[in-house]
Amino acid sequence: MSGGTTLPRPRLAQATLLLASMLTIMAGATISPALPAIQRAFGSGPNTAVLVGLVLTMHGLFIAVGSPLIGAFADRYGRRWLLLVSTVVYALAGGSGFVLDSLVAILVGRAVLGLAVAGVMVTVTALITDYYEGNRRDTILGRQGAFMSIGGVVLLPLAGVLADIGWRVPFLVYTVALVLLPAMAFALPEPDRREPTGDRPTSIDDLRQTLARFPLRTLALIVALGLVGQIIFYMIPVRVPFYLEAQTGVSGSLIGAALATSTGAGGVASLLYGRVRRFMSVIGIVALTFAFMSIGYIVIGVSGTFIDIIAGLALAGAGSGFLLTNLNAWIAAVTSETVRGRALSVLTSAFFLGQFLSPLVVGPVSDGVSLGATFLGVGVALAGGAVAFALATVYVTPPTESEPEPIETPRSPNEHPTNQLD
Repeated sequence: MSGGTTLPRPRLAQATLLLASMLTIMAGATISPALPAIQRAFGSGPNTAVLVGLVLTMHGLFIAVGSPLIGAFADRYGRRWLLLVSTVVYALAGGSGFVLDSLVAILVGRAVLGLAVAGVMVTVTALITDYYEGNRRDTILGRQGAFMSIGGVVLLPLAGVLADIGWRVPFLVYTVALVLLPAMAFALPEPDRREPTGDRPTSIDDLRQTLARFPLRTLALIVALGLVGQIIFYMIPVRVPFYLEAQTGVSGSLIGAALATSTGAGGVASLLYGRVRRFMSVIGIVALTFAFMSIGYIVIGVSGTFIDIIAGLALAGAGSGFLLTNLNAWIAAVTSETVRGRALSVLTSAFFLGQFLSPLVVGPVSDGVSLGATFLGVGVALAGGAVAFALATVYVTPPTESEPEPIETPRSPNEHPTNQLD
């Protein structure tokens, strides 16, 4: 255990953390199959299509805005209480769409949901990296990604069925978060960390020491990968429902099943992450991620049948299953536990900002060409990224320590900085 924390109920704690991780995928997946029905319910005005797209992604903007502040709160005041409060707000804000009567009001509810998701995601991931270390941490992070995908596998078909009943009904799924509250309260202790939670820099030297704990160049690369990766990946839940309806005319239930194929493949990849990480560097896994997503997007772009599109979704999902797990593990490897909440919150912010930006970035492109051509072009670009990161594995040494020792003194101006990827 990291930092000396003892889990009184280790199996229950792990199960609770993994089940809580499913809440993050629920934020968007739950209503994705209902998007065409929501658009029909609110008419075909000039801004309706954009607003309906934002119903799926509005929470992403507020996760992006709120995560850095939440990460700082988690580092300073603790993880556990913030997780409990965020879970309650999650259930109430997520379920509000069942009773609201306007797109604007629904978007406000989605914004509050985003702040709650940020609290859940940052605190759950921080607790995992606090409780576990080494390959055990990589394995649990892989299971976290798998449970997020399993949540999609279960919820997307269910959401499709509920969307066929009525577009409001899927919003009720968010209230199941309340079931986890007792386990969170009794099985997840506040971690014992090397530095008291309430400590803050009291001098310029202390501030420099805190900043020195952040490997800024590496974090910038990780954050960029999270942002771009989610802009690309979120083409699937935002655009594929419309693409499937136009290409094949399938029902909401089948759209949900198709999206579940992608998340299911991602779950399998996440479960394998701990094993893959034993013989591949984090940079090599980035190349693997891009390779799978590239093939999947190209298949989607050139396909016109339901089965072919599902095959492409499975391949793209397998790649996405490595993405967040790998980036979380990378951050855990290059940061100390006293600043890890803030580092993880920046990645969370970038990740969900990418989700919010996806329809705004991809929409004009797909309107100018076609959705199939957009998937094909993105697939080709991803192939180039896969090659670039594969070559980078030859020249860059990734981190080998799961948790570096905190830097006790600021670096002298005369010292040469080391490569933050080392």
